Amino acid sequence: MKRIVLAVMTIMSCICGGNVHASSTFEGIVNPLYEVKLALQIDGIVAKVYVKEGDHVSRGDKLLKLDDTLQTLEVSRRKEVYDDNAELIANRKNIIILKELLESSQKLFKNTASVSSDEVNNLEMQYHTLNGRISMSEAKKKQELIEYNISREALSRNVLLTPLDGTVTSIKIKEGEWAKTGEMLMSVVNKSVCVVDFNLEERYARNLAAGKQVNLKVHEGDSLIAKKGKIVFVSPVADRASALVKVKVEFDNKNGAIIPGVTAQIAF
Repeated sequence: MKRIVLAVMTIMSCICGGNVHASSTFEGIVNPLYEVKLALQIDGIVAKVYVKEGDHVSRGDKLLKLDDTLQTLEVSRRKEVYDDNAELIANRKNIIILKELLESSQKLFKNTASVSSDEVNNLEMQYHTLNGRISMSEAKKKQELIEYNISREALSRNVLLTPLDGTVTSIKIKEGEWAKTGEMLMSVVNKSVCVVDFNLEERYARNLAAGKQVNLKVHEGDSLIAKKGKIVFVSPVADRASALVKVKVEFDNKNGAIIPGVTAQIAF
């Protein structure tokens, strides 16, 4: 009996003396750092879907396209208008001839008076009028170029492109269906880098800072594997309801072994 009491006292002494430390473990959900939900900026009928769920895509790849018949015709029309320089070219040639004629008439009027001042004035009026027409045509060409570029931009909005490398995880529309502006049509995920949101007690969070390396344990199948993570965010305030502090930790997942949605653990 004395031995049992002595053993209990020894254990209590160790605990009180700080020789026994209890660890605290916190769990969070693993999410991909890069996940986009994609929509179009205009309404229209889906003419072509280029991918299916599970396909790997590269940044800039086409995902789907709306029917763009009218927009294609508008681009062609605007291009024809902009490329039509016949009047401008003719006026530029004519003003060279008119300028030479005006200069010759001015010399004749000054030196020999073989032409009248009215003829000279009339040529000057024609020259200034034609020069004004050329300026107006050049300004018009700038406007036509802007309108042509606007039509091309409007045409490009009929195509949905992926902004990142990744995997198509969701397709919400089919060919022939009506797509609405801003309505989520597809999602693309890149899980090469993952992030875990932890809610930690203030006493642990206060010693953490962005950039600090931490050890994680992440579920991979039936196992917990060790991962090195980097803190990217520590909330400056605690949640009012729980008094917990949000901390975000990133870790590398280039081999794709970790499936987002599983849990990860951090211990203190």
